[in-house]
Amino acid sequence: MKFITLEAWAERLDPPPAINTLRAWARSGKFDPPAQKMGRTYYVDENAEYCDSEPLPDIPDAPLINRIERARHGTKTPFGRLQGSAT
Repeated sequence: MKFITLEAWAERLDPPPAINTLRAWARSGKFDPPAQKMGRTYYVDENAEYCDSEPLPDIPDAPLINRIERARHGTKTPFGRLQGSAT
């Protein structure tokens, strides 16, 4: 496995993304295999591929997700007030 810099990896793209974009991709794990930071520079495998993460699946019957959504956005009660509010 040979590691190359983000700039060298981006040369194969037309047009190559900006270095700040490449660094953001490296920080967020959008390379497969993931980029490695050595010192102040990110390196990727020469055969690495960009892979945009897929959105999380919608799981309607998951109680934890439902509780988080209710806590974050509130839910309407039959009286029109937000559940959990003091008013």
